[in-house]
Amino acid sequence: MLYSNELKILADENVPIKITKLLIQKGFNVKKVPFGLKDKQISEIAKKESRIILTFDKHFINKQLFPTEKYFGIILLQIHPPLIETIFLSLTKLFSKIKPLEFKGKLFILSSFGFRIRE
Repeated sequence: MLYSNELKILADENVPIKITKLLIQKGFNVKKVPFGLKDKQISEIAKKESRIILTFDKHFINKQLFPTEKYFGIILLQIHPPLIETIFLSLTKLFSKIKPLEFKGKLFILSSFGFRIRE
């Protein structure tokens, strides 16, 4: 079951706009990061608005810079090549298996084969 109306997502500038649009069409509350924001600025918006960070940026793995316990969740996309269908399918599988409150304080590393969780 998808909990689209309960999840708030902050899509990094490196997430294709088509993914953002597809998620919005499915009822997800998605905000796209303006171009040029620094990672720290993105993280502050996510904390302030209780949003899950959706990104391809590996900097968000750094627990010293971005301690997962301070965020509503981080989803790192490691899908190569970054095909829209593959990314969207992987995200919808993740969202169907994890309840909204289970994202809090965790890093999800998403691949086309599934996901790993780091707390």
